[in-house]
Amino acid sequence: MSAYLPNDGRFPDDSAVWTPYPLPDDKTNGTPDENWPWLRGYVLGQCGPDEWHIAIDVPELIEHGDGYDWLPACFRESCELRPLVTGD
Repeated sequence: MSAYLPNDGRFPDDSAVWTPYPLPDDKTNGTPDENWPWLRGYVLGQCGPDEWHIAIDVPELIEHGDGYDWLPACFRESCELRPLVTGD
């Protein structure tokens, strides 16, 4: 059983997206999110009528430990997501 709501199809599960996310060693960290860079991610699931759980898929941000690789994740509304088009 999934903890997510049924996906409405705007951003299907596992689909690739662009979303704003702060970089840890960048001047944008700690600034308003409108200044964050748009990074690649993918949809883990839809958790509200206009909210998705997104994994940030950037190799430099992966944390390693306990034999696992951990991707950072965030929650985003539809206005904070852009479909990643092949070739992006």
